[in-house]
Amino acid sequence: MFLKRNKNTNAALNEFAQVVEGNSLGKDAWRRLKKNKMAVVGMIIVIVYSLLAATAMFLPIYPYDQIILDHQHLRPSFSKTAGELMMETRLEDLYFKAWRAGSLVVTEEQSAQIRKWIADNETNKVWDFCYTEGERQREAGLFTFNSTDQRTIDRLQEKIDTEFLISVDTIIYTDLESGKAKNLAKMEFKEIESIYANLLKVDIAVIEKQTLDEISNQVLNTLKAATPGLTNEEYALNLEMEMDALGEKGIASMAKTNLLGKVKTTITRSAERDLRSEIRSGAVEFPLNREITVNEVLTAKVSATKKHERQYFLGTDYSGRDMLSRIIYGGQVSIAIGLVGTLTSVLIGIVLGAIAGYAGGKIDFFLMRFVDIMYGLPYMLLVIIFMAIFGRNIMNLFVALAMVSWLTVARMVRGQVMSLKNSEYVEAARSMGASTGRIIFRHMVPNSLSVIIVYSTLRVPAFIMQESFLSFLGLGVQAPYASWGSLVGDAVNGMTLYPWKLIFPAIAMTIFLFAMNFFGDGLRDAFDPQSKNQL
Repeated sequence: MFLKRNKNTNAALNEFAQVVEGNSLGKDAWRRLKKNKMAVVGMIIVIVYSLLAATAMFLPIYPYDQIILDHQHLRPSFSKTAGELMMETRLEDLYFKAWRAGSLVVTEEQSAQIRKWIADNETNKVWDFCYTEGERQREAGLFTFNSTDQRTIDRLQEKIDTEFLISVDTIIYTDLESGKAKNLAKMEFKEIESIYANLLKVDIAVIEKQTLDEISNQVLNTLKAATPGLTNEEYALNLEMEMDALGEKGIASMAKTNLLGKVKTTITRSAERDLRSEIRSGAVEFPLNREITVNEVLTAKVSATKKHERQYFLGTDYSGRDMLSRIIYGGQVSIAIGLVGTLTSVLIGIVLGAIAGYAGGKIDFFLMRFVDIMYGLPYMLLVIIFMAIFGRNIMNLFVALAMVSWLTVARMVRGQVMSLKNSEYVEAARSMGASTGRIIFRHMVPNSLSVIIVYSTLRVPAFIMQESFLSFLGLGVQAPYASWGSLVGDAVNGMTLYPWKLIFPAIAMTIFLFAMNFFGDGLRDAFDPQSKNQL
């Protein structure tokens, strides 16, 4: 209580003896931002999206890059498992074939309607009708499958009931001499190489040669993808240069990753054989978690789940990958592209714009003429050429998008600095002997931050849209990674048959873009005391 009274005693008081609380641009902006309901909603949505993207690896979702070909093009469902949807898809096909063969009897009007749907390319309506009508007739005893179709159904049901997915979570190596246990993933490459050779019971020299050949092929395939059209001699020369650039550490890192994958594959196959025999005897309950002994030095913790008991709330894509996982991890990439592109362009623009505005004269003239020339060049064409020359990967995409997007920031910061460079606090800093860099970056740029922050929030959606356009052209994010733009681009060809592959990523991207725009508009109004839109 004493400290509180002392604090109030030292505080500034008005004529009514009330404590006068200080204010700042940030506090005033936050007060006005809270009154803009759409901006607050947009901010909350942006925060939720960012949290989902940042914590994607901890969420209870399926791996975004796990391919299950049996689960191709499964529609969204909150109640049915993948196995049930697989059976429905197969029955739809069998009922349609039965209608064409005449064994599934419908009225003339219904047959005419089916033919009309086929002519109009409304395939989903055909399948839905045939499945509904076929199931109705089968339950009523009016239709039965022939022996061939029944065997197909029985085999599929057996597959749904018995197939499982197994994953190796941790591999433990136990030293026979010391008795110490180590996680295989944390051991050195040479140790793993020796363990793998012992596991396969082959000479270690064979493993060394095989590993080096695999790494060379990996690097060569990457070179061919990045620079197509070269001769074999040119590829061989580039391969030698790349291997030298990798060095022993780089090669050992790649080799370790490859060997760990091989050890996991070997253990997985062994565990699968044991589990299949247990499944036939009915002695397994899923989900399964157990520790298995591989040999005298290796043990592994494995987990297994029924393969076709998965539920896909947003459906699957053309490779049987979970669309929900793809959208969440795609948001990770899209938001990262928006943030990195914006930060890069803003930093370049701040430095060049501030120097041009403060220095003036010839420096300002030449920098601004360079900006004018860059403005005259076709932006997206430059990005496409850059991606085509230097290869299609995420880092090149970041660089390409930020390459000429700093121009507007530079002009904006230049104008702000020119309006501030004759201010009293700048003159005071000069008189005290402050360096040019200190005056620009400690006094003038911070006083322009409100405008820069607003512009940055409005640039994030622009970068996401540009990446989406490049992905639609096939120049954006490459598999196995995904972005919202690449998901939309992949879904366009089959949008009539599998609309969920287009609708869900498009909705996710649209909501985020709207939220960022509302948030950016709200910040603009909040930071501008003269705004006509202030609340």
